[in-house]
Amino acid sequence: MSTFTPLFTPSEVRPRSQYFDGQLLNLFRDAFSLPTWLFLGALLQSTLFLLAPTSIAVLPVAIYFTISFIDTVLIWSGLRQNPLMSRSVPGKTTAQFPGSTMPSQHPIVVIKLAVRSNHPLGILHPHIRAISSYFDRMVDHLDKNSEKFGYLGSNSYLANERATGNEIMVMVYFRTYEGLHEFSHEKGGVHREAWDYWNTQVMGRGKSEQGRLFGIMHEVYQIPVGKWENIYINYHPSGIGATTFKVDEDGKEKWASPLVDARKGVFRTSKGRMAASAGNENEVYGNDPYENEKA
Repeated sequence: MSTFTPLFTPSEVRPRSQYFDGQLLNLFRDAFSLPTWLFLGALLQSTLFLLAPTSIAVLPVAIYFTISFIDTVLIWSGLRQNPLMSRSVPGKTTAQFPGSTMPSQHPIVVIKLAVRSNHPLGILHPHIRAISSYFDRMVDHLDKNSEKFGYLGSNSYLANERATGNEIMVMVYFRTYEGLHEFSHEKGGVHREAWDYWNTQVMGRGKSEQGRLFGIMHEVYQIPVGKWENIYINYHPSGIGATTFKVDEDGKEKWASPLVDARKGVFRTSKGRMAASAGNENEVYGNDPYENEKA
């Protein structure tokens, strides 16, 4: 069988993990509740009224509203490109290991790492700043040593169950559990350093009541061949779809995206994407609206 055709041309430089995209701004926004943000805005506006004439004090708000309104109209009318669509991949796609000849041909390991602060200072507490730094360093180390550990990529997520101070999670993909284990226990590695910091500085070897205000967790899933699948419709590269794979193209080492066309053939259905059917069991429900799209 022939290998699946990737949607994107491989890059000569490994793209940085999606984990780093927009993370700091989101964490800062989640650190304060909506009433706090409204209070800060009211305080700033009141200060302007005290320090400047009314006509000048209202100017920043008027300018911001005018620019936002005009920008929305331009995007809505199609006169300006929608920035939210800049990374969206139209149509129906799925992620498969480059070079595969059948769906879900290789095993994969997923680890979810998360941290939460229940301290009144939230993410502003020194422990959270230190833990966040360890997260950044760990992903950066994986980016630079992806072949050594079988690292494929990672994404960061922010929960929404609380008004503020939510759980921060990183989902990381590896080729094998052995690669994950090697990274976790690497002598002198950043993960061991973070582990020691947690045990000694945060928890104080279990003796610190203050340390119980901070929580961490991980979940690991080792998924065998034929037991995983994914689908993306008009979606930006995310999850395993945002990972990268080292490939050989014309004698050159390059980095490939795993996204392939999922409008036809075996990739049309969940069973098909797990190599458990020919991808035609959903035909009883009518035509797939994405099948007739132009490539």
